[in-house]
Amino acid sequence: MSSIGVISQNTSLIERGRRWGAAVGAEVVDAAEASAVRRVWRTAGAIVVGGDELAALATAGLARRDHVLVVEEAPAEGLWRDAVTVGAVGVFAPQDDDAVTGALTAALDGRGAACVLSVVGLTGGIGASTLAVGCAQLAGQRGMRALAVDADAEGPGLHTTAGNENTPGLRWHDIARADGHVAARALAEAFPMAAGSAVLSFGPEDRPPVAPGPVLSAVERGFDVVIADVPRHAVSTELGADIIARSVALVLLVPENVTGVSAARRSVARWRELNDRRLVVSRAVRAGLGPGDVERSLGLPVLTRLRRDRRLAEDVEAGRGPVRSRSLRRVAGRVLDAVGIEDAS
Repeated sequence: MSSIGVISQNTSLIERGRRWGAAVGAEVVDAAEASAVRRVWRTAGAIVVGGDELAALATAGLARRDHVLVVEEAPAEGLWRDAVTVGAVGVFAPQDDDAVTGALTAALDGRGAACVLSVVGLTGGIGASTLAVGCAQLAGQRGMRALAVDADAEGPGLHTTAGNENTPGLRWHDIARADGHVAARALAEAFPMAAGSAVLSFGPEDRPPVAPGPVLSAVERGFDVVIADVPRHAVSTELGADIIARSVALVLLVPENVTGVSAARRSVARWRELNDRRLVVSRAVRAGLGPGDVERSLGLPVLTRLRRDRRLAEDVEAGRGPVRSRSLRRVAGRVLDAVGIEDAS
């Protein structure tokens, strides 16, 4: 567990520090004793310094470090100078719980932002959920910390495609009401796993979250790769639009028929303001067009083609997940390669 060092003689601040630690899932170490300050300064994930100890700390000759917060009710001019000396990220009022827990969350989660991809099926039933889960599972097998996110509250649930619908773990209804700051590390360890990827899915009675931002920000910090299944009808929802805006690219799964190509052409124009980087994967259909026709109609290159695969459908239906399929792995690999998600194992 990560730790927060509290350097202060103020018992009220120490007690607040314990509450802040509980809020972000971190152990709090009281470094009021001078002998403990240097040890905590070196080892704690974040440091909270009370205004009563700041001046002494600024002259103690400690090496500058990241993730230092100064807490003081009425900061004087000299306090700001000392805060700069110790490298503090800011000076906070003791009662400003949201700002402090937000800064601590960012400090302790601190993995940076994940590579987010949105997989959008241009018509229903062509395998967008399968491709999204397959990309996440392959990213996990490449050594990344990967998450597949369900953005379709009206669908059967992404855990059904992944094959872990009976695995214990958090679903959207468990976290949909989250507001303020969500600890990424706690979320990352609580989602059900399937073939190398965590899965965040909707249950049968779930509804889209009203304010998905805090959860999405947390999963960006807690994972290396986030692959979202965003059906066409969900793009206009707050959840779908937020995910697409965070994505490095949209992966458009386009069936090789007139209906699919027409839907893709309209959608590409509408979604340009949300995200203008698009990777096209064509989906083979019986007696359909070819990938060349898709390219000419959309004016976009086809990255790769997802062929019909009876065994893939059987694996998903049997709860074995999609990543066993060679054809799916090939397509998912091309998608991951296109955005620089290489094998880190």
